[in-house]
Amino acid sequence: MKSIVVDAPAKINLSLDITGIRENGYHNIDTVMQSVGLCDTVTISRMSGKGLYISCNQPRIPCDETNYAHIAASRFFERFGRPETAISIDIQKRIPSEAGLAGGSADAAGVLVGLNGLLDVGADVETLCGLGLTVGADVPFCIMGGTRRARGVGEEFSILPALPPCHILIAKPAAGISTAESYRRYDRSGARRRPDTERLVHCLEQADLQGLAKGMYNVLSEVAELPAIEEIRAVMLACGASGAMMTGSGSAVFGLFTSRGQAKHCLRKLYGLAESVFLTRPVGYGAVVLDMRN
Repeated sequence: MKSIVVDAPAKINLSLDITGIRENGYHNIDTVMQSVGLCDTVTISRMSGKGLYISCNQPRIPCDETNYAHIAASRFFERFGRPETAISIDIQKRIPSEAGLAGGSADAAGVLVGLNGLLDVGADVETLCGLGLTVGADVPFCIMGGTRRARGVGEEFSILPALPPCHILIAKPAAGISTAESYRRYDRSGARRRPDTERLVHCLEQADLQGLAKGMYNVLSEVAELPAIEEIRAVMLACGASGAMMTGSGSAVFGLFTSRGQAKHCLRKLYGLAESVFLTRPVGYGAVVLDMRN
């Protein structure tokens, strides 16, 4: 049984602005995205028989045709042909759902990268990203990773200097937030404030972590309607975070720390307030092959 193992990193948004709505209902965004070390692990195997099978270590995650991993595999087969053997995809989830961390998109990215390697297709990154965009707006970023500015519906990318070394604490409340509902709320209310994305990019160019942390802003945080988000953010700032903010559509909050000791102290303080807490770091890659087994 031949198999491939792929790590699929989560992402955080260092800023998120909504710049308009298209006729098809999709939102134009302007966001700075960063890959982090927190990841899911996707193992794809060729098996005897026929069909596509999904398994996951989290019982709450559906393993049917609605799973992003299943959709990604189906799109891959539509483009490059279905293999003569069965394909099994096992997802070991660490990235929380409904958190704004692109967990489902990361899994889809892992599937596209993994199938490309397992089946020796040889598709380039641009082709994989094009397929990924048909699955979800965050999938292309999860394939490429690193530090990037995304515009349009999330498909127009520019590479940015790496986030300066820091410790990233991520905390997710028990309640999640539906991405679709978050955008519907935004459509009803709009934004009172907007991020200065150009300033944020300048801070990255100058390796100015403090300036970047102080300039982070997410317009969707205004419509989150979840008190735990602001409570977690307040704890992070009180513990010495240079900046703290909700990522994506939420409900996870991240804090940037220069001191690992302060980050670990904050992690302990967040137990009980958050359902899950992770101490991680920025990484410069997206979905990456760890191992190929024959």
